[in-house]
Amino acid sequence: FRISQHQPKRLMEHLFADFDFDLLRSADFKEDSVREELVLPILKALGYSAHGENKIIRSKKLRHPFVTVGAKEVALTNFPDYLFQVDGKFAWVLDAKGPDEAITTGKNREQAFFYAIHPEINVPYFALCNGREFALFRVNKEDTVLYFSLSEIDGLRMLPLAL
Repeated sequence: FRISQHQPKRLMEHLFADFDFDLLRSADFKEDSVREELVLPILKALGYSAHGENKIIRSKKLRHPFVTVGAKEVALTNFPDYLFQVDGKFAWVLDAKGPDEAITTGKNREQAFFYAIHPEINVPYFALCNGREFALFRVNKEDTVLYFSLSEIDGLRMLPLAL
């Protein structure tokens, strides 16, 4: 995927300067809070929005073949939190999780991987963020391509401009 080269460096350096990361310990700070308070500012700083060349598509409905339960066929659908288009083409998918959920291994990683390889999307990258950490993977690699703690994002200076 590509990050906007027009993104001001200072936006990333001070992105969470006013955010109290102790909020992640609260039972009331759940996945929706992670999406709104932490993921969305990162996406905006990277140049993504609901329109333009770096576009966010929220909760795209993915359909699956019917599953038979007894004699009845049941349609399955899933909704990744974010699907990203760059220059009109799907580029990567991101799924937000609650602060206490694992994102580098296990079922959450498998879920995001499943979104990335779904025939309606078929993107090379998938990412997860739980408010504490951000992990980006390539579908054909086991290890993370990019990993960082959100509380240390001010020290990152700049994320890579292209992968």
